[in-house]
Amino acid sequence: STARTMIFDKTGTLTYGEPTLTSTSIAPGFTREEVLAITGSIECYSRHPLAVAVTRAVVGIPMMLVERASERPGLGLEGVVEDRRVLVTGRKAIALSHPGIHAQLPPEAGGLECVVVIDDAYAGTLAFRDEPRQGARELIGHLSRRHGVIRTLLISGDRASEVEYLADRVGLDEAHASVSPEEKLAMVRAETMLAPTVFLGDGINDA
Repeated sequence: STARTMIFDKTGTLTYGEPTLTSTSIAPGFTREEVLAITGSIECYSRHPLAVAVTRAVVGIPMMLVERASERPGLGLEGVVEDRRVLVTGRKAIALSHPGIHAQLPPEAGGLECVVVIDDAYAGTLAFRDEPRQGARELIGHLSRRHGVIRTLLISGDRASEVEYLADRVGLDEAHASVSPEEKLAMVRAETMLAPTVFLGDGINDA
């Protein structure tokens, strides 16, 4: 009841945490079904929310044999699918590991995305959207009207376009994107020094 600043996590807290595939951008030399089959096959070995969205989207497309798969936080999912080397990751990671491929990517759009690299060649970009929970905007307004909350912030590891989209949809005062877990902790500590602060999240990482 004394809180004046409320900081929210994004995925699973203000959203349903269930992104859906909304569009695909496929590079020349590849087909949509080929990219989805390879990506869907290796994403079965990932716990990332986008992996679930991909596997739901490829229902009906025959899966392929995955010979190896590994996932490192922040670096994406990589492995071998029927003798083809596969990397599924984000735009930022691609810029560091494959600058030549990064130059081939389509312009950033709103929402979430993952980049697919097959045999060291850009294969395609998959775009997703994670919609806000029903009633999220009403909740944010209620906090300021009835409970004296002065500032509401959103901090997320997702990219700016998706974070800003959600903040605008639900009426938050500030949005901070591409924030690492360590940076989130530092922000919460800094805000707590300024005013009574509550952080709201839904998972082990948030805890």
